[in-house]
Amino acid sequence: MSEDLLQLYPATGTRALEGLYLGHDLQARPGRDGVFVYSNFITSLDGRIALPGPGRNSHQVPPAIANRRDWRLFQELAAQADLLLTSARFFRQSADAEHQAHLPIGPQADYDDLRAWRVARGLKPQPDIAVFSVSLDIPLPAINHYADRKVFILTGEGADRHRVRRIQDGSHARMLPCGNGTRVDGRRLRTVLREQGYHCVYAIAGPSVLHTLAAGEALDRLYLTTVHKLLGGTRFDTLSWGPVLEPPPALPLRELYLDRAAPPGAGQTLAVYGD
Repeated sequence: MSEDLLQLYPATGTRALEGLYLGHDLQARPGRDGVFVYSNFITSLDGRIALPGPGRNSHQVPPAIANRRDWRLFQELAAQADLLLTSARFFRQSADAEHQAHLPIGPQADYDDLRAWRVARGLKPQPDIAVFSVSLDIPLPAINHYADRKVFILTGEGADRHRVRRIQDGSHARMLPCGNGTRVDGRRLRTVLREQGYHCVYAIAGPSVLHTLAAGEALDRLYLTTVHKLLGGTRFDTLSWGPVLEPPPALPLRELYLDRAAPPGAGQTLAVYGD
């Protein structure tokens, strides 16, 4: 990962890839209300973040755009989190052996420096986990795989009581109601997470969760890697899914970089939007 990035905005010059996002030191940011919520996606030029995988029941990040340099930055963002926001779909994929990775931070030697960074700041070895779910269709073994971390299930106050009891009786996960009905409300979410003592919250779920955060004015920053490839397809996921956002949230550009090293022959831009 030795090839440097070209910084395009707000200044110009070159920057090393490793340490780029870690240098943002999100733990030091105060947040609007003591909570700082950020998310991260990788997309193609035509807006595809996931496509059906061959022989799989669910969508995955297309191999044509996935790359180690982007994954390094994904891990740097995870290293700064107190809490990971993910989805029930990840846990269902895990139970079906379809998930793409365990929840970060990865155990590989490449990320030793990130684990050391957390230790130096007095953080837990791994971030805790919060799972968005309407259906509460979450395989219990997939939850209990993370017995070394706190796990919360985020749902609405009208969630199915039998499924709530099943999770409570069969796992160490705690239920956190964050809205009326069965869905999470982004505004309530920030309040609930602050009450639980969380500051840096990293959303690594899909388009429905990002839409919930945007609709509830709960998203502070978006990190977006755009790979310079066109993928096409008629079945795909894009960044956000749900009703039209009114008013549309504004996320001004903060930083922009050109990475010419990956993927080979295409390159990618790394953008940071929001606070």
